[in-house]
Amino acid sequence: MVQNSSKADRTAGGAAQFGSSTCGGRWIRNTAILLGLLLSPCTFQLARAAAERGQEAAPMEFSVAACYQLVRNAGRQIAWARWEREFPVERTRAAVLREATTEWTIELEQKWISDAYEWRASDEQIRQWAAELGSVEDLPSAEQLSVHESIAIWLRRIGRECGERVARTDKTANAIRDELYLPR
Repeated sequence: MVQNSSKADRTAGGAAQFGSSTCGGRWIRNTAILLGLLLSPCTFQLARAAAERGQEAAPMEFSVAACYQLVRNAGRQIAWARWEREFPVERTRAAVLREATTEWTIELEQKWISDAYEWRASDEQIRQWAAELGSVEDLPSAEQLSVHESIAIWLRRIGRECGERVARTDKTANAIRDELYLPR
């Protein structure tokens, strides 16, 4: 009896042969590994260049969005240097501050670096942070915080300053308008 195989059966058999550990399969896998190894240094350089461009591209004027972006970029670098690497304050300043940044970013970064080295978490801040996240049960004390919990609380703390700075700026602008009798 002659068996007639369908096209699907022949295709499945061919795919199984292609994926098997034949000489051709090893050649494709080895080529992919070699190509990945050759391109990985280029990828890291491109990522580093993109990160540096992103940080230097801070807007000339302060805005809440720009401030939060600064918290995300510079704040994380400060926290990494301060808590994870335990750099001295001078080394953190050298690592974070860039020459091509605006005056308002330099002012905030300088303030945040000083704050990171002076700030200590309190039990009250831990409760506030936990309440914002929605769970106030089984909280550690300030002395029991992990490095990453300290970083999270500190980043939220400096992030709040973005909104507070806008409120101060708006109050100042409103006071000047009132003083000059300008319409709002």
